[in-house]
Amino acid sequence: MKRSRAAWLTVAIVLMLVGLLVLLLPARWAVPFLQARLHGLELEGVHGLVWNGGAGQLRGLDGRSLGQVQWRLSRALLWGRLDLQLEFVGPRLTAHGHLQRDGEGRSVWTDASLRADLGAWAPKFDSSLGTPRGTLAMTLQRAVLQGNWPVELDGQVQWRDASMQTRAHAVALGDIDMDLHGSNGVLAGQLHDRRNGPLRTEGQWQASPLGWRLDLRLQPRTADPALRHWLARLGRPDADGTIHLHRRGGLAAAPPETTP
Repeated sequence: MKRSRAAWLTVAIVLMLVGLLVLLLPARWAVPFLQARLHGLELEGVHGLVWNGGAGQLRGLDGRSLGQVQWRLSRALLWGRLDLQLEFVGPRLTAHGHLQRDGEGRSVWTDASLRADLGAWAPKFDSSLGTPRGTLAMTLQRAVLQGNWPVELDGQVQWRDASMQTRAHAVALGDIDMDLHGSNGVLAGQLHDRRNGPLRTEGQWQASPLGWRLDLRLQPRTADPALRHWLARLGRPDADGTIHLHRRGGLAAAPPETTP
């Protein structure tokens, strides 16, 4: 009888110690597990607990510091429920969001935002039309991902002080907004300017895993020769300088609508 009580006491003590270890698990102990899922990115200066911690630096593939990471992970994960609050702050990009999983195992982001200085990312966006400049801000009320594709989407994008830096000069475009929507794996965006910039912008795009399409109407509000020359590279302008831009691709790309 005494041996039985001693055995049960030992089991209770072990379980208590394991519970304390799990609840107070240092974040640095989980670094190897996290590192394998960062696709080459590297965490440094990891501190705090697995449930509430951060990293002093997140380094990119080239070794440069991208910024700092903070997270808050609910202990409900022990019962299989993911509830993660994530924040990233860097000189080129800031972002935060709330990540959960729904009953179908899909990743669900809510109250997420991202803000980036496009000038800092210029080498990655360089094209024959120039490099985009300005500030890009995106807010997502809800985004449901399945296989890394958003099957549901609700948010907004703002491009402030938008411009394209060509080899010769900067082409000012103004301020451009976009509303984002998506359901059943089909995404859509409505673009428009704020009606006070050098370029009138109206249009929409659609995308799915099988195809995409873009329909834009671009019209200069000023006689800026740099803007008109840049627009002419997109297509033949109408008499008033308007460009009707239609692009599509993929297996299921719908034919472009005819602009009246």
